[in-house]
Amino acid sequence: MPLKVVVVGAGLAGLGAAIALNRSGHEVQVIEQSSFLNEVGAAIHVPPNATRILREWGCDFEKLQPVHCTKFQIWTSAGNLISTPMVTEDIQKRLQVTDDFILTHRVDLHNTLRDTAATEIEGSRVHIRLSSRVASVDAEAGRVTLEDGTVYTGDLIIGADGIHSRAVSGITGEEERKENTGQNCFRFLVPTSKMRANPLTASLLEKIGLDGVHGFVSEDRRMILYPCRGGDLLNVVGFYPSNPETAVKDSSWLDSASHDALLRTFKTFSPELQEICRIAEDVKLWSLGSRQPPRTFVKGKLALAGDAAHPTLPHQGQGGAQSFEDGAALGALFTPETTPDQVPQRLQLYNQVRYGHSLTVMMMSKLPDDRRAEMYDELRSYVPAAEFPKDMFSFTWTSYPTQEAQRALNAELKV
Repeated sequence: MPLKVVVVGAGLAGLGAAIALNRSGHEVQVIEQSSFLNEVGAAIHVPPNATRILREWGCDFEKLQPVHCTKFQIWTSAGNLISTPMVTEDIQKRLQVTDDFILTHRVDLHNTLRDTAATEIEGSRVHIRLSSRVASVDAEAGRVTLEDGTVYTGDLIIGADGIHSRAVSGITGEEERKENTGQNCFRFLVPTSKMRANPLTASLLEKIGLDGVHGFVSEDRRMILYPCRGGDLLNVVGFYPSNPETAVKDSSWLDSASHDALLRTFKTFSPELQEICRIAEDVKLWSLGSRQPPRTFVKGKLALAGDAAHPTLPHQGQGGAQSFEDGAALGALFTPETTPDQVPQRLQLYNQVRYGHSLTVMMMSKLPDDRRAEMYDELRSYVPAAEFPKDMFSFTWTSYPTQEAQRALNAELKV
């Protein structure tokens, strides 16, 4: 008999876990608070450790309208090239990785996952209930209670409801406490046709191209540019430190910001970059929030996935990928013949496979790459045996949780 699975949250982590568990033969019900009527977001990195999982799940890559990322370059804020720390083809050859590194719009990625979840696998597909807010999750009873009083029970509960997770309290026994990281973030999109029509931005576009990620840096702020939607849109992210004068409220994708504030923040950057700020569309601003991870991802019948488990900041471009790795591990561990009484033991294997790896990525993502060594002591406070990754590309791109979970499960079954 298939397991009855309830997934809290239909973001990237929730849909990924739902797809993986449905493909493993289980009955999956997803609970989502939004209505999906106004999907928001900008572009997202989908590195090789993510694309190999999406292909396993049967996702249609054409729907992603991807841009293949060939390089990452660092420039001064004046527009002078400093270095090219990543050439995708070179790293793929060094690591013997053949999976793609793509850039896509988050909405396109989310829609592709929704379409994949709606695909029947041996007569079964994922069921999603929208506009439904979760009030509480009981890990031991396998019970999810909605604010309207509806109760869902399952053999397995997946808490994938993001940084503001209600599910995490089912493990910690406490309400989540978000922390300000001292970093603010602007985000906006610019049509590349609009850039080509403007002499200043056209010259910059010609210089950087539409096939990579580019970071323009000053002493305390950075502007990251990369394309999506097949090169029709340029995604721009601007990071700067927060202080009492620049602090912004805990925020969401829906919080708009002014062009004046954006221009003031990056007034020392080159005329071309300032011009991009002037012609920016749909400017958003929020504080980069995080919270301390739980000491375990599992309890009773409940497992956490994605930002509910390990809220990951964008500095390594691995947030979405780590969510998919969680789903892939769950799908591999909860094989079709798994029985309800085996759930706690399989969840311990999930924690074994994912806790140390995902927390290492989480901690290494809290600061820009040249400062990530500052996070090592905090990482060791959660994962005492953790080693400092000298190269984040080799640490992340070679990760294959499907195989790691299968090895862990085979070892357990031989005992």
